[in-house]
Amino acid sequence: MGSIIYAKFGYFQILKYDYFLIILDILMSSMNIPQEFDKIIRNLPLNERIQKLEEIFKTSDDESKRWDAVWIAGEIPVEVNLKGPLFEKMVDLFAWVLKNDPNDVVRHEVCYQIAARNMRRIIPNLAHAANYDVSSLVRHEATECLMIIRATDQMDAIKKSLHDKNESVRNTARLVLKRMERYRSNFDAKSEWVSI
Repeated sequence: MGSIIYAKFGYFQILKYDYFLIILDILMSSMNIPQEFDKIIRNLPLNERIQKLEEIFKTSDDESKRWDAVWIAGEIPVEVNLKGPLFEKMVDLFAWVLKNDPNDVVRHEVCYQIAARNMRRIIPNLAHAANYDVSSLVRHEATECLMIIRATDQMDAIKKSLHDKNESVRNTARLVLKRMERYRSNFDAKSEWVSI
């Protein structure tokens, strides 16, 4: 069995790694990704799957396909145990999507994947999105995801969000700061995989 990870999906709070993969599969199947899209991508060998997803992110004009691709791409870090060159490739790809995708809903979803997959190298990208993305939806999600990934080194960025022009972003920043202060002393980023 795998090591213990921390996750919160409904009533599940602490799960063994193997059980987490089962629950993730159930959640992914409930995302209503069209079966033909799902089959085409998921049946590809891992390197080809990454290439296909990158092609979708960088060339597709269909934001619904890019949204589906975010969720399918989010499975890959789990498959490679959140480490190694393919994990780093996904980190780079998600950073690209966060910076370049023209659709705020897609950027919003990639924020969540970055945090849920503990992509700590691009925490500064989340902080930048929290403060400067043109969409309040993305600013809100990036701020919230700084809490999910427990980016205690980004407190200044979160404090800046207290002055956002959007009330929801300001409210999110207040909640995030309070929660991070409560948990700040008990958090070890290296020992936790995902904390939602």
